[in-house]
Amino acid sequence: MKLKYLLTSMVTSAALLLASCSVYHPQAVDIPLINHQGDGRVDLSVGASTFLFFPDVLTINATGSYGINDWLAGQVHLNYGGENIYAQIAPGAYFNLGAKSVFETYAGLGVGGAWRDNAKVTSSGDSDTVGSSSHTYSYSGSYLLPFVQFNIGFHDLTKAHIDLAFGLKTGAFMPDYTYNRYDSDGVQMSEYFTHYTLPSLLLEPQLQFRIGGEHVKYNLRVGVAYLSDMQNNATKHFNYDFITLSTGLTFTF
Repeated sequence: MKLKYLLTSMVTSAALLLASCSVYHPQAVDIPLINHQGDGRVDLSVGASTFLFFPDVLTINATGSYGINDWLAGQVHLNYGGENIYAQIAPGAYFNLGAKSVFETYAGLGVGGAWRDNAKVTSSGDSDTVGSSSHTYSYSGSYLLPFVQFNIGFHDLTKAHIDLAFGLKTGAFMPDYTYNRYDSDGVQMSEYFTHYTLPSLLLEPQLQFRIGGEHVKYNLRVGVAYLSDMQNNATKHFNYDFITLSTGLTFTF
């Protein structure tokens, strides 16, 4: 019985993912740990984001960071995943807490969006399905994300140049998404049209690990997102990916 329950839960979760309208995922942005003027990083990675059990969003990510003077830094980031895109720019400041530790703070603006066209869902006993066991749906939209981020970490520990870092992004998720559903004959079901514009508080902590040489390091990071106002009727056709795992290479110049 336990095995049957587990298999049923996995199938249900997979169906929910296939029918999901993911409007956001934790961003795989580098925590650079800038520590001196002229300190530059280019970070390249691939990320996988998920709502429940199985990856829902795959992205290619690129981040550039630079120490402009002895306290001012700047960062740009871009990622793309076929049906989603995100970019951000953020000036910031860094403070050396010791020979190997750094605190950073950034204030920036992110812009992103997601879309999916003519996705088919087959279901049984779905209260949202009228007169048919299948339907298609489309959604699209964009969002603004003004934010502040705080990073703290250690860099170049041991001969393996290990970096350990924690970051926390806090922002205002400001969406503008629309959802449309079509019956099995392709006729729009106007009663399911949804226009999602409700702002949410975003909390997004991140952990990062790097190891390698002085100029090239392997990176691994995990980020988690929380949007405060996603559980209500205005957002019932939308969700967001809770966790993102990413890995790649960081180049130091």
